[in-house]
Amino acid sequence: MKKIILILYMFSLNLFGYYSSDAMIDLLVQPNQLRVRTDRVGAVFGNESIRAAIGLTGANNLSGIILHNVTDFSELNNNKIALDNIVPALLGGIGYRMNIFGIALGYEFKWSSPTYMIHTPILSMTALDNNFRVNIPISVGVGQQSYYKKNDSLKGTIVVSTAFEGRYYFNTKYFSHLRLYFGYGNATIEEVNDSSIYFTQESVGFQLRAYFNYDFSSYNMKLTPIIRLQFDKALETRYNNMDESTDIVDNYYITAKGFAPSGGARIGGVSVSSGANADLNNGSLKGGYIASIPNPNIYYAKEPYRIGIAFPIGFRAMNESKTIEVYVEPALSFTIVNAKDIYSYQGVQTGSYEKRRSSFYTFGYVVYGELYIRPIPQLEWYTELQTGGATVAGDLANTSSGGSTSIILNASTGITWYF
Repeated sequence: MKKIILILYMFSLNLFGYYSSDAMIDLLVQPNQLRVRTDRVGAVFGNESIRAAIGLTGANNLSGIILHNVTDFSELNNNKIALDNIVPALLGGIGYRMNIFGIALGYEFKWSSPTYMIHTPILSMTALDNNFRVNIPISVGVGQQSYYKKNDSLKGTIVVSTAFEGRYYFNTKYFSHLRLYFGYGNATIEEVNDSSIYFTQESVGFQLRAYFNYDFSSYNMKLTPIIRLQFDKALETRYNNMDESTDIVDNYYITAKGFAPSGGARIGGVSVSSGANADLNNGSLKGGYIASIPNPNIYYAKEPYRIGIAFPIGFRAMNESKTIEVYVEPALSFTIVNAKDIYSYQGVQTGSYEKRRSSFYTFGYVVYGELYIRPIPQLEWYTELQTGGATVAGDLANTSSGGSTSIILNASTGITWYF
């Protein structure tokens, strides 16, 4: 019986985001577990009424590293002391559940740089015998004077974003559940020497997912067709006591965690943000985001937006002893990226505003897979792999790598102990 309950839990949970602020939606329904993976580590524990979680997550670019001081800097501080970096976000949460209702509160902290840190309070609720679930994280990125390099400052910078998620489980024979995601971001960079000079960038977006299911019990297999619809849009950038600048680019996914602070860098495709600048003594003001458009060194876009639709089909199967489980998910994906106006970047620099009339689009496929090995029901080894040049209602395409059909091994791998 315990094995059956465990497997049902595995079917019903989202396995991609344990121990992060946007994944606390499952805190009140998860079994007790300790999970150690390449990009996260943490535990969910408690009794039937009180649940708690602690963890580290978001270390994907430096998997397994928690602290280090090996980053190279062009200028040391006066004491020539290396800078200590905290790589992952730190999360803690606690909740209380009853038969008809449950509520959980959490807090996540992310150190980004000496000039920028992120605080995320989280509210999560369940109702109707856990069939209705809501998660509301609100991330607040706060800029400050650098404690390492005094010439760097983002004092007055505030980035606020939310990633609301709601689910309703129908648990019918063919229709599993719906998921609705809503995101809003607002980033204001204020000139550190004159608070009347600032600019504000905003974005809004939503995603809808419908999950269907069909059980092939005679084959120990479950079929899960999915429909995903996504829309994200950059709103008009607002300038106060300053002129519009091409150094400030529009992004349709403004988040506190995606903000690149002074002296930092965030890679997106082939484009790199060298970091925000809030001091006119160091040059023109700059935002902390890359342009949400392909080839940003060629094109300049105002208020870009993304429309994505994808049709994944998941196949989940296991052997008779239930020690090996495989999940494979081929998907067709169609994504459009357009904008209110798209200009030649060089043309804008010279005062010529020649427009591009066509949208950017990709249509392709992606194949994703997961492998579980359970020598005993309480211990599980997990790994995932992926191939394909398209993405599932995500970025426009992975065509920049030159290896769009390569297989990615160990994108996330590790063990889980259920106790």
